[in-house]
Amino acid sequence: MIHDVWTFLEPPADNLRIPVAHPALRALFIRRGIDDVDAYRKFVAPGAEDLHDPSTIHGMSHACERIGRAIRDGEAIVIYGDYDVDGVTSIVLLQTVLRALGADAGFVVPHRLVDGYGLKTEVLDRVLAERNVKLVITVDCGITSVEPVKRALDRGIDVIITDHHLPPGTLPDAAAVLNPKQPGCTYPFKDLAGVGVAFKLCCELIRRHGRKISIDSLLKIAAIGTIADVAPLVGENRTIAALGLAGLADVRNPGLRALLKRLGLAGRPLRSVDVGFKIGPRINAAGRLASANTAIELFAAVDEDAAWEICAELDRMNAERQQVEKDVRAAAESQIGGSERVLLLAGEGWHRGVLGLTAGRIAQKTHRPTLVMTVEGDAVIGSARSIPTIDLHAQLERVHELFTHFGGHEFACGFSLELRNLGALRARLAAQFDELDEARFRREARVDACVTLAEIDPEFVAAHEQLQPFGAGNPQPLFAVRGVSVVGTRTFADDCCELALEDATGRGTAVLWPSAKVLAPELVRGPLDLLVKIEPDRYTTARLEIVDSRAA
Repeated sequence: MIHDVWTFLEPPADNLRIPVAHPALRALFIRRGIDDVDAYRKFVAPGAEDLHDPSTIHGMSHACERIGRAIRDGEAIVIYGDYDVDGVTSIVLLQTVLRALGADAGFVVPHRLVDGYGLKTEVLDRVLAERNVKLVITVDCGITSVEPVKRALDRGIDVIITDHHLPPGTLPDAAAVLNPKQPGCTYPFKDLAGVGVAFKLCCELIRRHGRKISIDSLLKIAAIGTIADVAPLVGENRTIAALGLAGLADVRNPGLRALLKRLGLAGRPLRSVDVGFKIGPRINAAGRLASANTAIELFAAVDEDAAWEICAELDRMNAERQQVEKDVRAAAESQIGGSERVLLLAGEGWHRGVLGLTAGRIAQKTHRPTLVMTVEGDAVIGSARSIPTIDLHAQLERVHELFTHFGGHEFACGFSLELRNLGALRARLAAQFDELDEARFRREARVDACVTLAEIDPEFVAAHEQLQPFGAGNPQPLFAVRGVSVVGTRTFADDCCELALEDATGRGTAVLWPSAKVLAPELVRGPLDLLVKIEPDRYTTARLEIVDSRAA
């Protein structure tokens, strides 16, 4: 077994009038908050009418008024964004809309290796040396940038903050702060990604200026950023993701069209996994290794020939990123002992661009919150990822005085500190995590239902697909199939194997991916209980992805 325990969820009370016959699938909808027919409709077929009113975000009126004045007076606007997919898509959205409204709008992205994360005065200085900027709009960053905003104000520059990270105790003294998480904001959905906040600003600007700009085209970009940033795919995020993924079957932007064509995704509705494992990593690769400008240039390409060249460069960067990450992960994993509840892994000269990826993969593999850090002289720069049962942001907040910079979400944080404080950070976090209940560190599989191979028919798969898009907050269901025998195997790629299965009711097909290859020796030793995820298959109705196994 990969998991320490399999927890079988009890069927909830069921009095719903929804067109789903199988009791296991009905239970899935109920557990995901579907409590009436209207909620079911919004869940399986969300529409643009389900998006919330952007004007209800605190600060929206002030932001739109200041932007409107800049457009009217011909002031230069600079969009200052983060270098990941969330930041890149936010820049693309906001710059597209501002220019359509007649604004003199440019952008700047800090260089990950030179400037680091967040609103930096030195980056603004480089921009101001070339342009007389009067308004800066941040996207996917800025909520903790109290001092940089003050310095901008001292120079006669207004700043509008759009961000989604957890706000500090003191907010920047900006012309407007748009962040649903800030105190006093009554916006009904708090978990927008950075691109979601930028999207809402775009929608309100379009409405106020009376322009006919397609919201559908903006949703395609917003969906990519939302899914790639691993925002919870519930509520309004689910609406953005579902509408955007459907729209990506028909793309007009030459750059995005070329990227989808290169990845074999053109001309069909996409799934969240396509964004998470194909589109997102290529857009991210530019900002991880060099400048995110390359990814932004893709969306600005005027024809597919130019776009194809940029796609090729992003492919090259992504392959390089994979190798760099592999090397850093190997070095980091060599430092892991056996009993730590929180992992603090540090090395000299580890590439900043892969710290978060490395922390995420190690946290998933070890089921331990993980901090991965690079040591650069007397400074330490790090990224942290957690597990579902632990709010890592809250734990790091308790030692905030050790950091020179700190911010993020419950399960993903970035930080920096002086090298002399690293020992104290190790000791204090170890003590804090020793206080936590041991149950939080158990690797638990929460099983939605037991099914037989015969039950997984076309009707079952069709109803199951209504739960898409899957992601954080809306995980792919996990099913148990009992008393299964493996009656045939076929290797089709490195560490990948297709299995022919049989139980008392019939036959099925499964796949064993590298992430679960440790199970391979056990799968041929007799009747098994399998934990599986279900994927539609054009040839066999359904393909089961094996997650775990144990003796029947």
